[in-house]
Amino acid sequence: MKTLLVGINAKYIHTNLAIRYLYTYTKDEFDVCFMEFTIKNPVDNIISEILQLNPQLIGFSCYIWNIELIKKIIPIIKSYNKNIKILLGGPEVSYDCEYFFNTIPIDYIIVKEGEYSFKALLNALQNNLPKNNIPQLYYRESDKIVANNNEYTIDLNCLKSPYRLEVDKKNLPNRIQYIESSRGCPFHCSYCLASLEKQVRYFSIDFIKQELLYLMNNGAKTFKFLDRTFNIRKDYALNIFEFIIHNHKSGCIFQFEISGELLDEEIITYLNKNAPKNLIRFEIGVQSTNEHTNQLVLRKQNFAKLKHNIELIQKGGIIDLHLDLIAGLPKENYQSFIKTFNDVFSLFPHELQLGFLKMLRGTKIRKEAADYQYHYQEIAPYEVIANEDLSPFELSKIHAAEEILEKYYNSHRFDQTITYILKTYYKDNYYTFFETYGLFYEAHFSKQDYQVHDLCLRLLEYLKHTEIDINNIESLLIYDYLKLAKTRPKIWYQTKLTKEERLALFKDFINNNP
Repeated sequence: MKTLLVGINAKYIHTNLAIRYLYTYTKDEFDVCFMEFTIKNPVDNIISEILQLNPQLIGFSCYIWNIELIKKIIPIIKSYNKNIKILLGGPEVSYDCEYFFNTIPIDYIIVKEGEYSFKALLNALQNNLPKNNIPQLYYRESDKIVANNNEYTIDLNCLKSPYRLEVDKKNLPNRIQYIESSRGCPFHCSYCLASLEKQVRYFSIDFIKQELLYLMNNGAKTFKFLDRTFNIRKDYALNIFEFIIHNHKSGCIFQFEISGELLDEEIITYLNKNAPKNLIRFEIGVQSTNEHTNQLVLRKQNFAKLKHNIELIQKGGIIDLHLDLIAGLPKENYQSFIKTFNDVFSLFPHELQLGFLKMLRGTKIRKEAADYQYHYQEIAPYEVIANEDLSPFELSKIHAAEEILEKYYNSHRFDQTITYILKTYYKDNYYTFFETYGLFYEAHFSKQDYQVHDLCLRLLEYLKHTEIDINNIESLLIYDYLKLAKTRPKIWYQTKLTKEERLALFKDFINNNP
């Protein structure tokens, strides 16, 4: 039975690790292959490439960024050949199976961790065996849905490497390498699907080291560890950091999701002393500095300790910091969110990601939606529209601020200019700049494609409507632009001096420099 696994990624540089684990775990015993696309690929092209392989079973890896596209693809595939069986897996379909069976013409869903159940399903289909004893499998039988809710926890060390596939080798330098050194999360944040996993399990550290060496030796540059809290075990984290520092190749970058307040000062000191600059990047989810809000979503956070650790990291100047915020959490009203933003932005991280709460299927917060009068999108990504403490208008203003944050701060196109503006004119209320400029930008400028020099001119135009002196800022903006830009528009060379003033300046220069 020919089985095709399909991954539809958000971008070409991304890779789907899940289908590679399924493939390597089953390929020696069954006729399995995989294909990858991006969400920008036309539906017709995706369907055509899938059908050319004549699969009998198609498995889709489902996430919030691709599920709406998959919902379009499956009925068309079934219309071409109703005998093709469709299997869904992944976080998006693991917690509301009945909805998906009632919405699209599918045959199977494997929930949560999939390797063991996927192999058992292939064996049952190939050998005409009963399916009702396969754990974590939901399937359609006549007019009813049969569910086996028993869970199977696989031994991670029996899985085969998903990183050494020949088909991936030529693309290693150009794509992000997603590394999974553990599964599970020790925390229970009510908006996160990782909170539903019961335990943290680790891959063999020797296995992880061998795979990192293989990937680096074959040209891979960008590594992102998928561990929910990489530093939950200090010894494990420190061991990996030491290995990376001693074995990395030039140009490599490693990103880790870190619990900031649990970060041991010994690790910070070690990295500041031994790691090359820009080798390691930490992603730290702050989400909110409102203590009541954090309690409601079951986040245990000591912001004072977190801030102290962040400042220690920044003092070393070695590790790039990516901090995360979430707008729309319970009982965080507009003014509270502004305080959260300013609390975190005052640390001036390398990047500040401002996200918006998504009511993911299966999460505790989605089940509590009525308690906080949440309104959210009915289709993925289920983003919040409003709640009892945050109006649609207030959320729209935060969206406007986020747009400017991405274009002007996180892009690092205007580091000198934006830092000067914020520290000189906004100080402890940084948010005001991003929102006021964001609303001005929406009202006056097109959202279509733009060049970097367009962003320069738009910023200057906005500043003319404020009380800010733009003379110094214009000079900084020109510096930022010319430092990075490949094209040099004449606007940056147009002199403001008259012909007579230029002649006088030249004469003065000649007379004083014989």
